[in-house]
Amino acid sequence: MAAPLPVACVVPARMGSSRFPGKPLVPIAGAPMVVRTLRRAELAGCFDRILCATDSDEIAAVARDAGFEALTTPSGLRTGSDRVAWAARELGLDLVVDLQGDEPLADPELLRGLARGLVSDPTCWWSAACPLAPGDWARDSVVKVLVDGDGYARDFVRSEADRTPGEWFRHVGFYAYDKIRLDLFMNSTSSPLETSRRLEQLRCFPRVPVRMAKTERPSLSVDLPEDVAAVERLLAAKG
Repeated sequence: MAAPLPVACVVPARMGSSRFPGKPLVPIAGAPMVVRTLRRAELAGCFDRILCATDSDEIAAVARDAGFEALTTPSGLRTGSDRVAWAARELGLDLVVDLQGDEPLADPELLRGLARGLVSDPTCWWSAACPLAPGDWARDSVVKVLVDGDGYARDFVRSEADRTPGEWFRHVGFYAYDKIRLDLFMNSTSSPLETSRRLEQLRCFPRVPVRMAKTERPSLSVDLPEDVAAVERLLAAKG
């Protein structure tokens, strides 16, 4: 297990998902999804603080009952990263990894890599990418990232219509940032690209560079009710 770093892991979770209401509390092999996600952060073993940031008293209570810290945030925040930024400001957190609450299979090794990267260079956002799978360009639900030879993101898209020449990867939606970059994000208006592509990481991009950690494994998140069965099958296969 890695030694703790001066990095917090904040798991944002909201009750009112338009496509899957109540998603953070859906049972995944007997445990609420948000609890499974918090346990993945705990398994990484590198964080000096782990907490759930949520607009729901019910989600907060479930997280606390499982032994985790929870903070209730305003309900009108625009994105998960805004929720993380609000929590970081309230609690005085300097370095933060944002692990979305619908990632019950988050890779602890990747979380450790992002935490280490953030400590080594907090002047940019950190995120992650893995190889594209067949059919990914046909699915707007899969976010693609163009990565240059130095490991920095050059564009984020959903649709192949926005594709430009270069080496593209599948975006793995974990983020790591420092307080300065988080405050800038929260205090900025939504950019036209963020709004049109529905991608929060484009709000301050490319003004704030995004450095990409590479992984070979995609992260199986839960976006829709049918994703629950896929996650449970994978958990069963891993014992």
